[in-house]
Amino acid sequence: MRIYILAFFLMTASVGRAQYIVSGRVMNDHAQVLSGSTISIDQKYYSTDIQGKFKTTPLMAGTYPLQIIYMGYQTLDTVIQVKGNLDLHLHLKPESIFLEQVIVNTAQKKTIYNTEKVTQSDLAKNFSGSFAKTLERLPGVNAMEIGSGASKPIIRGLGFNRVAVAENGAKQEGQQWGADHGLEIDALNTEEVEVIKGVGTLEYGSDAMGGVIQINNEKIPQIHSFSGQATLLGKSVNETLGTSIHIQSRGDRFFYKLKATAQEYGDYRVPTDQIIYLNTEIPIYNRRMKNTAGREMDLYGQIGYVGESFQNILSFSNVYNKSGFFTGSHGLPSIAAVQDDGDSRNIDYPRQNVNHFKVTNSSVWTLKNDDKLKVVLAFQNNKRQEWSAFHTHYNDQKAPETNPDLELEFNLNTFDINAKYEHISVNNHKTTFGFQQNYQNNTISGYGFLLPKFNRSSIGAYAIHEHQFSDDISLQAGARFDYAKMQIRPFYDNLLYDFLIQNQESEQTAVRYAQRSKQLDKDYSSFNAMVGGKWQMHEHWNLAATVGTVFRFPTAIELSANGVHHGAFRHELGNPDLKPERGFAADLRVNFEMAGFKSELSPYVYYFNNYIFLKPSGVFSILPDGGQVYQYTQSKALLTGIEWKVEKTLWEKWYAEVVFEYLYNRQITDQSSSNYPLPFSPPMNLFGQLEYRFKEWKHFKNSTLSANVKWSSEQSRIAQNEDITPSYKLFGAAAATDLEWGKFKMTMQLSATNLADAKVLNHTSFYRPLEVPELGRSIQLMIQIPF
Repeated sequence: MRIYILAFFLMTASVGRAQYIVSGRVMNDHAQVLSGSTISIDQKYYSTDIQGKFKTTPLMAGTYPLQIIYMGYQTLDTVIQVKGNLDLHLHLKPESIFLEQVIVNTAQKKTIYNTEKVTQSDLAKNFSGSFAKTLERLPGVNAMEIGSGASKPIIRGLGFNRVAVAENGAKQEGQQWGADHGLEIDALNTEEVEVIKGVGTLEYGSDAMGGVIQINNEKIPQIHSFSGQATLLGKSVNETLGTSIHIQSRGDRFFYKLKATAQEYGDYRVPTDQIIYLNTEIPIYNRRMKNTAGREMDLYGQIGYVGESFQNILSFSNVYNKSGFFTGSHGLPSIAAVQDDGDSRNIDYPRQNVNHFKVTNSSVWTLKNDDKLKVVLAFQNNKRQEWSAFHTHYNDQKAPETNPDLELEFNLNTFDINAKYEHISVNNHKTTFGFQQNYQNNTISGYGFLLPKFNRSSIGAYAIHEHQFSDDISLQAGARFDYAKMQIRPFYDNLLYDFLIQNQESEQTAVRYAQRSKQLDKDYSSFNAMVGGKWQMHEHWNLAATVGTVFRFPTAIELSANGVHHGAFRHELGNPDLKPERGFAADLRVNFEMAGFKSELSPYVYYFNNYIFLKPSGVFSILPDGGQVYQYTQSKALLTGIEWKVEKTLWEKWYAEVVFEYLYNRQITDQSSSNYPLPFSPPMNLFGQLEYRFKEWKHFKNSTLSANVKWSSEQSRIAQNEDITPSYKLFGAAAATDLEWGKFKMTMQLSATNLADAKVLNHTSFYRPLEVPELGRSIQLMIQIPF
């Protein structure tokens, strides 16, 4: 009995001790609220609401460490004394882009969207020759490689015009429709990337069905500062030599940035002596893919003004790439074309020259009650040329007097206006209104024909409302309306008509083929909506879900292509009767985090009413070297999958990471025998990495040693005319350290891929139809010197 009485008094004494609440608001130096900041007090985590405010659970009186994390800002570590209720006003300082950075996984807690944020240091750590390939370790993200120096992103099996890439608020506009067209982004000078997957792309409109890769190169330097960084790069598989430099400075209100990157690489090595193309064995001399060398030159400039309530950033960029196509893949197979020429760094025909010029102006006004108005104006010019020694199958065609070897040229001009207004009202309500307008003009040149001239204009408006009911629960809903107009110019090929008549084709057939494109005027519209929510179920569990509709307007290539596309190894034929793609999408994200262990599980599903794809017609083209005709068509389609990422810190020195992906998709038709999977579908795969983190030793800091393996299953679920891709394993390793000697600092990263020099095929590779394996063993060294 005495024991029970003693226990009762102890319990009541404990309850009777005073408890206090710590609350506050987190802002930056310009009094802009930082919603979604992660607050850590007493081993518990809190997140600021849309007004930048937070409030803890009751705390006993005492001393507590306080930590605040927000992407792009210096982490605040301090100690607070709790003797009563506290109301804190906290200001974070921008993080210099040259300081060591890490991925902030807790950023997932602040949004209902399925997002991944990557910093500049992580991009450098995983640099793989191109921007999209560098992002491939993120769950659900794959790269369609085009040789060793270019690639394009695939998110959840959706690529090409189904993934939007936006830089500084302006959507990147190039020739995304081509499998042999890379992404014109400088990966070595990208400051911050956010990948948004699923329905969270409502703000971006058409082309964002699979997701958005959002690039932020507008991080503001610290006040009264000058800094810079030089990067040196070398890679063995294609003997890459690269350098990049970045300087930035800021006074009180004004700042500037200057960046430049140059890379040159030779023909890349593969672990095979021959490939098979159109049933022809083609030798690979010295195990080098002849004429896959290239060079890249990128320039970037930025000037900005930062005021109390107004901010303006003007950015200029130019990305230039010149690279060759493997000579054995252009036209009919030719063993003579792949003979060793003794020079592994020359760029011969066939080749591509791509130049992307962009200027953006971003203005932000901070109004009363922290409302914001942001307006982004952008102009882009994308000029793509494909060069091949002049050849013709027409009796009367003569080489052009100017640029006689220019086979195809696409010159695309794009003008953009994006405006967004954010209104924050009482009781944690936030409403965003957006307006977007886009105009495109595409002209063509060259002795070949694939895509006609066209003009395209579009306009869109959206509204998104978010309400945070409590620290643990928030809901969001949005709607969007888009209208687009496509005008395609006619093109009649007189030389082709004469050629067909001379070959005894009928008048009707000759006219039909000679009319390469017809005048086409199309209007499209689409209304879409989404709803989502986030629930902090427990201090260790976080759940978020989104449901909504997605859409995409048909592109000019899908509506009116008519010609031999050597880069895709087929005759492509457009379909003027295509309707906008429409679909339903749902996304779920479950996070668990506790004591150095993190798990993130993301199942998703898409259902399309009219998915657009290229379908083999079974009819062979009468055009020279045409092969089979592939025509754009539509059908219902299902796409579903799961992504799972697990991270664990062991004994403070070991770090383990595992990423698993599985994707299932298929067409849905009236005939079950025609329900093929969709093209370029990544197989089930698993990536694992184990890293050891050394203690600081003399002048060496942040030293790590890691090993990794990627396993990919056999891809036997293939689209029509695709080949089964065997299962494979790839092994890699890396070592990194920071050297600090007085004021001198240097980061060194040494990495190796395909350590076993294994012959593996990548199902999403551009050269997969030619049985060309992945790159052979490669050793890469990157040195970064901040100043």
